[in-house]
Amino acid sequence: MNTLNILSDEWNSLREAEESLLVSRYNIRRIDDFMVIILLALGTLSEQATALRFFKNDEAGLEDAELIRIIPDLIDIAVDGNKENRDIARSVLIRYSSHFLGKRQLLKDALERLLNRYLIRKDEKVYRRLAELLVDMHYPEFLKKLILTCKKEHHENISKIYRDFFKFIP
Repeated sequence: MNTLNILSDEWNSLREAEESLLVSRYNIRRIDDFMVIILLALGTLSEQATALRFFKNDEAGLEDAELIRIIPDLIDIAVDGNKENRDIARSVLIRYSSHFLGKRQLLKDALERLLNRYLIRKDEKVYRRLAELLVDMHYPEFLKKLILTCKKEHHENISKIYRDFFKFIP
């Protein structure tokens, strides 16, 4: 059956670009230095958003060893990156904590190792973004530690974080 092409040229271009992207995503995963490239991209501000979108749209998910290597970078970007990249990194972390339940412990272990590094900074913006991330990822034990630190602070903006997030502690 021969049907007329009723879809626009723009639609066909979009479909072809999507097919090309899927092939490229598949091919990049197959190269030997995939993790080297990804880590370099995450560490390069101009390439960071592309790397983050790769993870955000990666249906298969990363292997445990791969995820362990990038979790600290993802958390750093989600807590202290620029707005656009921070939001994407946050969605990647939330996705891994909720959709790949086997990976949840890896995230928890990394957060446990990294939490004190953020707490000693005494930075209201970092504390707030970290609190939001911990709420969204459903890690109340880490949120409790963070907000108790905020409660002890004399800086009004930091102590306000305690009041804003206390309700999320079971």
